[in-house]
Amino acid sequence: MLKNGSKTWNQLRQEGKIAKDYTGATFVQLFSANANLAELCLTGSEWEACDLSRVSFRNTDLSNAYFHGGRLQDCDFRNAQLDGATFENLKLVRCNFSGAQGLKALELLAVDMDSVIGLEELDEEEAEEEEKLETTSPPAPSFAQNFRPFDSPEQLLQKGLRRLEQIPLWALDVYELGPPLPSQAPTALSPEGLLRDWAKAKLTSQKPTVTEAGLQRAKTALAQNSADVACAIVYLHHLGTAFSCNETVLLSLQNAFRETIELDDLTGAVDPRLVQALRLSGAEQELLGSLDELRIRLSAAQLFTALLQAELSPHNTLWKEAVDNNETATALGQMAAGGDLDFLEEAFRIFAGLPEEIQLQRLAYLSVSNQIVEGLLNKR
Repeated sequence: MLKNGSKTWNQLRQEGKIAKDYTGATFVQLFSANANLAELCLTGSEWEACDLSRVSFRNTDLSNAYFHGGRLQDCDFRNAQLDGATFENLKLVRCNFSGAQGLKALELLAVDMDSVIGLEELDEEEAEEEEKLETTSPPAPSFAQNFRPFDSPEQLLQKGLRRLEQIPLWALDVYELGPPLPSQAPTALSPEGLLRDWAKAKLTSQKPTVTEAGLQRAKTALAQNSADVACAIVYLHHLGTAFSCNETVLLSLQNAFRETIELDDLTGAVDPRLVQALRLSGAEQELLGSLDELRIRLSAAQLFTALLQAELSPHNTLWKEAVDNNETATALGQMAAGGDLDFLEEAFRIFAGLPEEIQLQRLAYLSVSNQIVEGLLNKR
């Protein structure tokens, strides 16, 4: 995207020919100087071992961005949005963060800073808070700093995905959360593959590849009410292609959704593609009737994910102390289990026993499914 000197990039920006949304973009070992990235949307972007000099991120949205390794010199972050961003194992030299937003949620891990402007106030606030805690209350448990139940599902997902060796393909099913791109490219041989290919194009601000063969596959899946009919419906909708659902298709979607909702699992995933297909098919009342269950499941998945990321497991009582001493965690636990700690602990044990990728998938799917149904409620 960027070249050394960035003459081509900057000229195109002046001519208004550069898109502004690069959500989830990935940059690896990028070397660039004098690039103008001001006022762009780089939410959830990843910068691996990049060497950037005099790059402007002024007024840029870097929420949940991840800078790992490399060096940033004389870069301008004035008034940038840094909520949930992470700077890890890199060097900051003469960078300006004056007026940057979200600094309290900015994670600085093993960062070497030299003549950095704008982060002094953050350091002072942290020092004052630590001094206040030392003088007015007993030392907080060691898990307190790492326990972040107040982080959004999106932030917890971003952090969790970075810990995986490979980004799974299902991350494209929740493109609304701005995940990093999967390690493997989707294969557009089915409606699911077509939909994921569309999502990848959206995350990289590219025009999706649409073929007559792909359209026909989606239409056939809808006509035959195949197993991936939900993906076919959502794909056709995104492309602006007219379609209609007969009673057989609608009934199969409703049955699949009810089976998921009625499953006796506090964090059972609810596929957002199925939810979206039901919305597009006019089954809004069915979805709204499940909103309480969706909220309960998301609260549990959010709480459990935050506990595990803080290295708190259900095999000792520390997690209960963490929940009791955090207002947000208490509220999530109350929503998830109505105050029944035994029930909450049993569900936490089940969740903790799942592979980390499945835990994250449940959190992500529930988050987007909730967004869709909450959106229906707000419209009403």
